[in-house]
Amino acid sequence: MLNNTLLKAYCGAEVYIKNSVKDFFKKEEGVTAVEYAIVVAGVAAVVLFIFGSSGPVREMLNTTFTTLQTKITSMINGGGATP
Repeated sequence: MLNNTLLKAYCGAEVYIKNSVKDFFKKEEGVTAVEYAIVVAGVAAVVLFIFGSSGPVREMLNTTFTTLQTKITSMINGGGATP
């Protein structure tokens, strides 16, 4: 009886984990964030072109993208990031 209960619990947990992993890979919420990042990079390129290669706009963009790069690298490496 105990073995039967444990077997049912194990099988139920296995199915739940498989379905959770499938659902995780089906979600497309991250795609929207990537699309926004691409748009921001395009806008930044246009701003850099318009305002030239030096000045406060370039410094601000460099600082912003350096910060983003640091946070994304930290998140990828498992360190997490605080907003």
